[in-house]
Amino acid sequence: MLNVNPVVLMKVIGLVLLLVVLRVNSQNIPQDSLYQLNNTWLDQDGNELTLNSFSGKKQVLSLIYTHCLHTCPTIVSTMQSMENKLSEDEKQNVGFILVSLTPDSDTPEVMRDFAQKRKLNMQNWRLLTGSAEDVRSLAMVLDVKYQNVKDNEVNHSNLITVLDNKGRIKFQEIGVMSNAAKAVEKLKTF
Repeated sequence: MLNVNPVVLMKVIGLVLLLVVLRVNSQNIPQDSLYQLNNTWLDQDGNELTLNSFSGKKQVLSLIYTHCLHTCPTIVSTMQSMENKLSEDEKQNVGFILVSLTPDSDTPEVMRDFAQKRKLNMQNWRLLTGSAEDVRSLAMVLDVKYQNVKDNEVNHSNLITVLDNKGRIKFQEIGVMSNAAKAVEKLKTF
């Protein structure tokens, strides 16, 4: 009979189960899904995650930066308006994601402070930061154009992207308040 440390045995079993789950999940991700991107992100609480962790819910996503005084506040307000137009039941199936365009300055702590100042409902929202390369990869897939300019400012597309529960792009809207109601109506059709 083998004499195996129970702690080591539990770790091995846990690792095997994790590998099985990851293999099953990777087989269920459609080829046209954003969740095919295998980048690692940090959320506002410093937790590491991949985009695939958002599967199972529709997601409303945009790329912003927290110290922006121009387009980004409008994008966030539009997304908040979309959230407010959903019923409580509908909110259970929709998440909201903001990804930083300035990952060097938008640390998890800065993102958390931003969420508090903007009064984001953290049951429904996640703010992500990652490497500059990961941000560029995501922006390319979403067709979000951006360019860093002086003083840590960014010129960028004003787009909100809506994903289905498997991470496929269903539609994109310009991030202005007048589009919030129309976006919510589209969101309810799938």
